[in-house]
Amino acid sequence: MSQVKVKISRTGQVTIEVLNAQGMQCRTLTKVLEQALGETVKGDLKPEYFEVAQTAHDTLQH
Repeated sequence: MSQVKVKISRTGQVTIEVLNAQGMQCRTLTKVLEQALGETVKGDLKPEYFEVAQTAHDTLQH
């Protein structure tokens, strides 16, 4: 299950972190938050971003 953590520092700096998401799923989860909060200063991609999400189709063997 994916989770989104939002941290707001005392200076107002916002950090959004996505846990347990692969590929573009993290962008999908944060899109609305980023639009509501305004300009994104920096975006660090975790290794999970570059993983291909496994689907039921991928696990079938012929």
